[in-house]
Amino acid sequence: MSTLALTISRQQTRTIQRTHPVLAVMGWEFRRFRASRFFWLQALGLFCFLVLLTWAQATREQVSEGSPVGFIAGTSAWGLVHTLPTTLTLLVLFLPFITIDGVTRDFQRRTHELLMTTALPSWAYVWGRYLVGLLMSLGLATLLLVAILGTGTVQHLTTTYYPAPVLGNVLILWVVTVVPATVLVSSLGFAAVTLLPRLSTMAKILILLGWVIGAEVLPTLVYSPSGSDNLPPAWYSAWDPTSAPASVRMLQQYAPTFEQQFPTATTPAQVQHLINTVANKAPDVSAWLAPHLIEALLSLLLVALAALAFRRFRNAFGA
Repeated sequence: MSTLALTISRQQTRTIQRTHPVLAVMGWEFRRFRASRFFWLQALGLFCFLVLLTWAQATREQVSEGSPVGFIAGTSAWGLVHTLPTTLTLLVLFLPFITIDGVTRDFQRRTHELLMTTALPSWAYVWGRYLVGLLMSLGLATLLLVAILGTGTVQHLTTTYYPAPVLGNVLILWVVTVVPATVLVSSLGFAAVTLLPRLSTMAKILILLGWVIGAEVLPTLVYSPSGSDNLPPAWYSAWDPTSAPASVRMLQQYAPTFEQQFPTATTPAQVQHLINTVANKAPDVSAWLAPHLIEALLSLLLVALAALAFRRFRNAFGA
């Protein structure tokens, strides 16, 4: 057993010496993900769930001002502003199980000391594990983008008056809401559990619980739909990473435009054309873009601090 361990250690040392240490660790992680059938089955299941959820939300929003009645396409900008925070919550519920245990997994499997005997800098060990987890998380976020565009395209081809998704609008909302949230959740959980590996399960529970409360509970407590005077505070909407309060304020950009132009529409076709025209306008996201990017960058700083504070051996974890 000791001979095998020494052989593996020498092979890993030679690999590190030939390549950049971060790239070497990333190579190990990529091979682990590639060999994990369970991970790919999870990713496939998540993608199917995202497609079904997006499809269910595709024409859920109904607009009625007396008669006639029309629908807001769920994959239009207007529809996504309303539904994307809920879909994002589903993605976030999956992310901690991909990224948090990058370093802790070695500790739990008792392979930590073996890896630490290699000529591997601690910072490279931490960053290599983190970067692969982040790339996988962004890959899952990309599945959400594909689900939106694919579902919208199919609906456009099969449903009367359903507008094709506008790529620019979808990308704007995806970049402002999904990408920063993915980086934040992945980085925050990874940094915390890297330093406190025994709290891995607790960290996952706290992240999931905190996100659900932030996305579903708090907005209903601070927002009353009775009027614009009861909108969530601007600072709260800008800095909340779930984008739920921000979506409430963004929705206010569409309703006045539609109400002003509605009297000019008299037939169902005219009403639906008006709805599609308004719904496909990109929302103004300038108030939320900078805060969300700042949160993502601060979470990367936490990973950097975790890499600096990381100690190599088991007694550093209090075992």
